[in-house]
Amino acid sequence: MAEFQKIAAELSALADPWQQLKRAAELAAPGKIALGTSGQLTGTAIIEGAHRHNIPLRYFTVDTLRLFPETVDYFDRLETHYGIRIERAAPHDEELNKMIAQHGAFLFFDSKAKQEYCCEIRKVRPNYRALTEIEIWVTGLRHDQSEYRKNTPSVQIVELPLLDANERGQTHKVVKLAPLVNWTEAQTREYLTASAAPIHPLLEEANSDWFFESLGCVICTTRQAKWEPARAGRWRWFNYTDPENKECGIHLPPPSHLPVST
Repeated sequence: MAEFQKIAAELSALADPWQQLKRAAELAAPGKIALGTSGQLTGTAIIEGAHRHNIPLRYFTVDTLRLFPETVDYFDRLETHYGIRIERAAPHDEELNKMIAQHGAFLFFDSKAKQEYCCEIRKVRPNYRALTEIEIWVTGLRHDQSEYRKNTPSVQIVELPLLDANERGQTHKVVKLAPLVNWTEAQTREYLTASAAPIHPLLEEANSDWFFESLGCVICTTRQAKWEPARAGRWRWFNYTDPENKECGIHLPPPSHLPVST
């Protein structure tokens, strides 16, 4: 895609999220705009909005091979409800097996660095590979999701590494679009309820004392109390570090190397 800055500026000038998403789909080459979703509320709201406004998107998710069974079933439900296909991006067998052989299957308990390494292999690298041929990457980021995300722009240009052996050291650019970045969780839930959209079953518990606020892998995601920060349930054993700024790495700047030597 040429003229990234011009395209980003045009999209940034659009206040209505569905106009923004529709224009993005017009600017991208056919099949080159995709929503990456983990089954959480904002991603589903974008699927609903795209369906309602006839906006042609591709959809993909990163299957870490440790997803909640409810998440796997939910993707099947979304595909049936909307008549779409959600592509699955999984970790490479060689990288995954090497990590487990060196550090064990539960390395994320050992240190923050090893947790980040596990996320790198299971989530970040598959996400990079899924975006290799994509021009506009649509995400469900919102300002109210965490302290780290509160300044996220609705449109930005990011440069991602290419990981195939013959492309190592090379990068490619994508326009990263968060059309609902200014929505609140309450607003998102209201939109989904009014639309009778399917909601992830683990995210239907928000009125209980302990509930899931965000979803990742089994073990690495727990329920949390209403008084805790929004991402307290992620990697709970590291809550003492900075519970507001927990990230798997997908939405962090690409690292120059893995946190733990491979």
